[in-house]
Amino acid sequence: MKRNKLFIDTGAWIALMVESDQFHTKARSYLEDLDLSTKRYSSTYVIAETYTWLRYRIGFKYADSFLDIIQRSKASGALDVIICEMDILELAEQLLRDFPEQRLSYVDAVSMAIMKKEKITKVFGFDQHFYILGFEVVPI
Repeated sequence: MKRNKLFIDTGAWIALMVESDQFHTKARSYLEDLDLSTKRYSSTYVIAETYTWLRYRIGFKYADSFLDIIQRSKASGALDVIICEMDILELAEQLLRDFPEQRLSYVDAVSMAIMKKEKITKVFGFDQHFYILGFEVVPI
């Protein structure tokens, strides 16, 4: 049986962590309804971006709580955090050059490169840039 794969982007993590976020309810509902057999991925870049956003905008308590959630999720096997190697970074930088008209962040490009390499077609987030490479953004 082929296991479904899902990449979790910064926007989803923020929405899950911040109750006042416009997507909080939608993100929580999506995660709660997600099939347990779905393999979940994120990256060190997404973790760093999310931690920094939470730390500077919401405060240390939220950022620290986020890291705790990541550690527990990794320990339980619910989440794989991908550490980027040079081939991923080279592909990410090529994507940035290939789509100069898009306002892609470096982290967006790294996430897309990971998804291409790992054959992940679905991203949990709210960033429409993922559509340029044909990825499905959820929840709708």
